[in-house]
Amino acid sequence: MPEFRNTFSGNPLDREAARRRDESWVTEQLDNPAAVFLPLRDLTFPMRSEGGGMRLAWSRLPEDADVERYPPLLLGTSDGVARFAIDAAAAPDRFALPDDASFMDLRAAAPVLDADDAGIAAQARAFLDWHQRHRFCAVCGDPTRHVQGGIFRKCTTCPAEHFPRTDPVVITVVIDPERDCCLLGRQASWPPGMFSALAGFIDHGESIEDAVRREVAEESGIHAVNVRYHSSQPWPFPSSLMIGCHADAGSSEINYDEWEMDDVRWFSRSEIEHSLRQPAAQLGQPGLPEGALSLPGPMAIAHTLITAWANGSV
Repeated sequence: MPEFRNTFSGNPLDREAARRRDESWVTEQLDNPAAVFLPLRDLTFPMRSEGGGMRLAWSRLPEDADVERYPPLLLGTSDGVARFAIDAAAAPDRFALPDDASFMDLRAAAPVLDADDAGIAAQARAFLDWHQRHRFCAVCGDPTRHVQGGIFRKCTTCPAEHFPRTDPVVITVVIDPERDCCLLGRQASWPPGMFSALAGFIDHGESIEDAVRREVAEESGIHAVNVRYHSSQPWPFPSSLMIGCHADAGSSEINYDEWEMDDVRWFSRSEIEHSLRQPAAQLGQPGLPEGALSLPGPMAIAHTLITAWANGSV
């Protein structure tokens, strides 16, 4: 694995793209006593403490699990062992989990979750959520069924096939090299003092660079130039791909969209460095000094993009 990983990236499982085409092979994996299952309860995960952090808590499939109504979804294999996600409603309270396991929200647990497990959890959450939302055909309205371990759904009446979607989002830190500052914005719903990178969904027929320029212009009135890619991050809430970029400022006067943004400002490098040095527990909490800057925590790609600029690596 690369030295650098955004949270939820680096899923270590082999997704078995070729072998899962064989439905009989998928069935064999379901029946294999070595197979393990990750039961999600209302999209929360069973987790257990380990070494000061958290790990996913896997289980065996109860014999009376309702796999017709709640079919297991093949996430992939690890060391030859098949791993599935399944709605815990398939066998309520009958999955054998460790005594110290409890169901936790992924967003809350991610900062202390093992990195490999976070990648698997991101896949499982987005995968299961998509299947729960797409039980009917968008073409004819009839029920769909999952095939090939859930890699897509097929209409039971018409020829339509439906594949899990990922929504691409550009997220950008705009830099003014001459004034040595960066552009950040905030939404009204965020905690006091919280600012982050500007972000928005990519439209149809739009490139990453076009989307960065449009979103930055819409949200701040700034003309973005020299757009460059930094890294990406799966964001399974419900199923986005955050495409992290930096861009240079082709203008400096802010004219932000008050419908979308609560505020947009330029911040100096010293302001950003000071905020990054603050204990995470203080960020975004009531009682911050007037004008204090709070930034997203390390779980977010916005933190990665801001830190990269502050460290002089872009």
